[in-house]
Amino acid sequence: MPAEPVGRIPDEDGHVIHMWQPFSFTVEDDYRYRPRGFLTRLGRGLFRCFAMVLLRILDTAMLGLKIDGRENLDALEGGAVTVCNHVHPLDCTMIGLALFPRELYYVSLASNFQIPLVRHIIRWLGAVPISKSPHQIGRLFDEMGKAMAEGALVQIYPEGVLIPYDKALRKFKSGAFRLAADNGVSVVPMVITQEKPRGTFFWKRKPCLHLHILPPIAPDPGLAPREAANDLRQRCLAAMQARLDDSAT
Repeated sequence: MPAEPVGRIPDEDGHVIHMWQPFSFTVEDDYRYRPRGFLTRLGRGLFRCFAMVLLRILDTAMLGLKIDGRENLDALEGGAVTVCNHVHPLDCTMIGLALFPRELYYVSLASNFQIPLVRHIIRWLGAVPISKSPHQIGRLFDEMGKAMAEGALVQIYPEGVLIPYDKALRKFKSGAFRLAADNGVSVVPMVITQEKPRGTFFWKRKPCLHLHILPPIAPDPGLAPREAANDLRQRCLAAMQARLDDSAT
């Protein structure tokens, strides 16, 4: 597996790009990971619809975004975990567009909830903070399990760290795959590839981004949860790497 690029090593919270974080934020013991009130759920749904229209315009114009493979979501029955490589500060918006209108939660660094304005936007879009407390991580995963039982998708970046425009997959952490195995749901691997700007995007210096939704991968029911999680991790990594390799040829 390729090593992380020298000179771009993230800090202890997984940041390479540092944003102004003047607010304090703590994941309290009674933190509500899922909205329960009707009006809150309705408001969040309406906000997400509005945001998706705006983001479709911005992501297409600024990033040259293309999305394919939505037909692979048709095979899903109920909720699932989704995973994707983490290569751009806005790739969460690309994932939101790709999976819309399915209910979606993003597992996010708690430090992102310290950023002015962004902290409110990401929460309304479905971001949930992951704490360093084992107890809170357990609560988070229990709540996400309940959400998936109701048909929601839960997005986790298995690399954990954003390194902009990185072209190689980095080591996958186990959390996403353990969440899927423990709840008996599939993992939907997605991968962002980079393409040379062409046509109307001739002016771009950075590559255009192409998000591919790959077929869901179900946990092996014959394996114990920990073994099933490791098997899921390896199969998702292989599928994503194969798609990256195809795009490079």
